[in-house]
Amino acid sequence: MHDEIPATWRELTDRLRIVWLRVPAAPSWKSTVDTVLTRHRDDEAQPVLDVVASGPIAADVADLVRNHEGLVRSLLLVDPEVEVDEPWIRVVTRTEDTPAEDARMPAPLPLGHPDVVSGVLKALSDLDGTS
Repeated sequence: MHDEIPATWRELTDRLRIVWLRVPAAPSWKSTVDTVLTRHRDDEAQPVLDVVASGPIAADVADLVRNHEGLVRSLLLVDPEVEVDEPWIRVVTRTEDTPAEDARMPAPLPLGHPDVVSGVLKALSDLDGTS
């Protein structure tokens, strides 16, 4: 069930390249993310990389992404437990902004939640200037 990206993200793979890493299942996630980002540093056609993270790891991900300045365009956060005050970091959704039927869902919202996918797509559209 958790071996692949959530179904809500799968239809996006025809236009977005997605790397999915479940942090609870990957204790060495920091080195894995660092490795994935480093692989793209020397790409001839430098890709636009956007990173999505949530909740309690938001601060760690921000610190890690700072080491790849110029490679990562944005960090998109879901229910971060830290305040963000950098132009390249955006909060794409918060649990308290979800519809009433999802109000019982504790923060952070799962990254596969439709409101998260919608928030990420809106942020990417804004960044691309296509909104």
